[in-house]
Amino acid sequence: MKQSENRKLHFPRRVNVASVTKKTAIYIVLIALCLTFIIPYIWMIVTSLRTETAYNSTGFTLLPLDENGKFTLYFQNYGEAFTALDLGTVFLNTLIVCVVNTVANLFLNSLAAYAFARLKFFGRNSVFKVCLFSMMVPGTVMLVPNYLICDFLGITDSIPALIMPFLMSIYNIFLLRQQFLGVDKEIEEAAKIEGASVFRIYFRIVLPLVKPMLIVLGITTFMWNYSNYLWPYIVNSDPALRTLSTSLAELMGADYDITVKLAGAVIVSAPMIVVFFILQKFIIGGTMAGAVKG
Repeated sequence: MKQSENRKLHFPRRVNVASVTKKTAIYIVLIALCLTFIIPYIWMIVTSLRTETAYNSTGFTLLPLDENGKFTLYFQNYGEAFTALDLGTVFLNTLIVCVVNTVANLFLNSLAAYAFARLKFFGRNSVFKVCLFSMMVPGTVMLVPNYLICDFLGITDSIPALIMPFLMSIYNIFLLRQQFLGVDKEIEEAAKIEGASVFRIYFRIVLPLVKPMLIVLGITTFMWNYSNYLWPYIVNSDPALRTLSTSLAELMGADYDITVKLAGAVIVSAPMIVVFFILQKFIIGGTMAGAVKG
């Protein structure tokens, strides 16, 4: 009887056809979207490994074929692109701008966000509303005022001019303020009882609790500065102070083979792709933390 009862307990699992169909359709759409974004980049890499003659003779292909249809890797394009970009100089300039701007941005924005979240002062809410209103102003509108300020200070054609206008970000302040509001006030009250100052509470207690969001904002700020083109192009005319984006733009407008230009694009874009894949778990984790706490 026991054996017969056990056999009756094991029924074949019914397949929900509607659910399987829905999931299959979703995966097909996601794969199609993924290929839409990936194929052009793959084509760019493949074409950068071909000669101009091979590119003109065979047209579109996802394999590095020569003019005779044979598999061939032509790395000389990268040597020409490296020289044309002046990669050593422009990469150092870009790294300085990105690192300094990211560190200063996180420190100053977190200070402002903590003040809006915890400190009580006259007009706090009104000032914060004005800051939020400024987010509605397009960034291009501020190019002329920023340039005039830099010109008045006499810092055009310099590294500080590439950094100063972007030390503060209302968007980052808003996100960090929401994170600080989610921190338990009892922790801060206990620290005050122990005699901790406001800055010490901010720096030693509260700031570590919002570390995931700081990492996310640090990554996005770094990537934005890395790819910023318009402002460095406007405020800087010194070739020795070019960044990767402006140097790549000059390469695209110069008299080089299309394969050399694509090699330059691969060189410039590759570091950010590597950084994203290495730090993607932090981006996802910080975003989820922001969704829960916000």
